[in-house]
Amino acid sequence: MGCGSSAPAQTTSPPAAAGTASRPGAGAGAGAGAGAGGGTNLATTGNAKGSKNIDYALRLAKFEEESKIKLLFLGAGESGKSTIFKQMRLLYGTERSDEDLRMYGVVARSNIVVAVRKLCSHLRNLGLEEELDRESRENEDLEDGDHSSMTCRQAYDELMAYLVDNTATASAQDPTGGGSEDRR
Repeated sequence: MGCGSSAPAQTTSPPAAAGTASRPGAGAGAGAGAGAGGGTNLATTGNAKGSKNIDYALRLAKFEEESKIKLLFLGAGESGKSTIFKQMRLLYGTERSDEDLRMYGVVARSNIVVAVRKLCSHLRNLGLEEELDRESRENEDLEDGDHSSMTCRQAYDELMAYLVDNTATASAQDPTGGGSEDRR
């Protein structure tokens, strides 16, 4: 049985009510209304058949609910309860569809953008932009340092323009076009 699936863990069938068969409606109303003076009319027979179907459906739902395995994860906030549950679903649950995977990608990208926005805003609010300038100067002075095409300050300025201030121009946002000609 997969975690989160609605299939019962046991392969036994649900208990049938006394005097009824194990499928809905079987045996209900058999022989009822056969005699002219039997006292049973068709409306009563229909109601009894519907009632038996409802009873059977309720018994089946109860059986399925009782056969599910339930876990209660207890712990403080951020202690990994959801992570354990998700891992159980990955290992024992149903396969993830392409739509689910696309949704997870969208959520992950959104979380990254939100985190970078917060970091950039906090750098500005704490007045640590000068530290980025200092780091950039130190990296340029090192002979064996990482000489990437962009300094820390340039990366910060681009992130602020794209994500925080929304001041990036359309040509700078175009991945095929310009926007990178002023990088060192």
